[in-house]
Amino acid sequence: MVAPRLGGYSLYDQAQMAAWIARSIASSLSVQVLDERMADGLCGAITRYFPSARRIALLVGGGGNGRQARALAHRYRETGIKTTLIFPGGDEDLESLRCHDVLVDGLIGTGLHGPLADGYRRLVDLARASRRPIVAIDGPAGLDLSKGAAVAGALRANYTLFCGQPKIGALTGAGREFCGALATIDLGIPTPPSTACAVVPDCAEIAALVPVRARHAHKEEAGVVAILGGDVDMPGAVQLAALAAYRVGAGLVIGCVHARNITRLAANLPELIAAEAPGTGMPLQRAHWLLVGSGLGRSEWGGQVWAAAQASDKPLLVDGDGLYWLSREPRRRTDWILTPHEGEAARLLGVTRPDVAADRLGAGRELQSRYGGVCVLKGAGTLIVSTEATWLCPFGHSGMATAGMGDALAGVIVSLAVQGSTATAAARLGVFLHAQAGDRAAITVGSRGLVTSDLIACLPHTLTALC
Repeated sequence: MVAPRLGGYSLYDQAQMAAWIARSIASSLSVQVLDERMADGLCGAITRYFPSARRIALLVGGGGNGRQARALAHRYRETGIKTTLIFPGGDEDLESLRCHDVLVDGLIGTGLHGPLADGYRRLVDLARASRRPIVAIDGPAGLDLSKGAAVAGALRANYTLFCGQPKIGALTGAGREFCGALATIDLGIPTPPSTACAVVPDCAEIAALVPVRARHAHKEEAGVVAILGGDVDMPGAVQLAALAAYRVGAGLVIGCVHARNITRLAANLPELIAAEAPGTGMPLQRAHWLLVGSGLGRSEWGGQVWAAAQASDKPLLVDGDGLYWLSREPRRRTDWILTPHEGEAARLLGVTRPDVAADRLGAGRELQSRYGGVCVLKGAGTLIVSTEATWLCPFGHSGMATAGMGDALAGVIVSLAVQGSTATAAARLGVFLHAQAGDRAAITVGSRGLVTSDLIACLPHTLTALC
């Protein structure tokens, strides 16, 4: 999927959007005017995407989505392009779809309520089997646009065109895969204030979060991070987190690891101070923030290190197996950042991973409410949730699903925190830097086969470009 440009916009769910449009209709605009504007926008976009298309099939459902598809057909009557209206429950076969250049999905849009009905499911299966490019109106059939969860048999679109702003489900979870490339159609309706369920910030807003370093600063003023983890034979996670922290500006990183890993870690990353954990040898008072969890493990040793981190008065970033220990001893703090993926989030909430995937926004908010601080729910369309608001990152790609990516993200975020950013600002900026560095790395090495070290190498360039 090609992520939309970072442009500063709010994301709405279907209930909010429906209420917004209903108020506009009641106040000044008619349904016919809105449909005509939508049809004009759809026609123009499809022409741009497929300039040589001469036959277009419109899959027409009920409700507003089907009405917009019919308005588009009416708009095409003024051109030389032939359109065919196809309804669920008809007798169309695969060949009748294959004779078209483009299929327009006007079946459901934002109106999904449960599994696809039989007639819709049959038509979706035919559309998929036709291998024709698909343009969805306000969301492909079978995708819940308020949550980013897809029902069985959902349709994958090449392009999705939204009336007004995109819905949050298009940019997180399964929506990243099912919606394809995104575009919006301006209906001339003012954006509703203070009703967004999440925000995608603009470049200026993200750039403003970069901490400023004094020209006369020394390394301790630039920020000191202590990373607690690295159980037996797992020093690599600490090394990746430490290197990522250095690459975005931390002044000093201390790796507190199992005694058997000290020599190995120090040899691999000479810029790092390696200390034995747990015990009095850990120089935690020197640190401004602690990162606990990178390669921590679930042995008795890991539990002791977790206890030492909790006993400290330092703010924490909790990642990896630190989140496992937190799930065993739940507590709430205001001075930490939690960075779970969906599996870790499920354990913290006492639900299953599919439960989290089915409602990432709800899961992120529940995690923040239950555990406090700032929650970063990782995955496609990473969410950053604080008491202030919820932000969504539209960058990154599936090639980042590889070992060590979470450790690098944790290192980036905690590095920004020790440089003076608030926990919320560090999480927001860190997530965007990490994702955009992943996109930059993919340009050089490709997404398949990309490793975490490739991304870390791109962090300084990504930060410089943002500034």
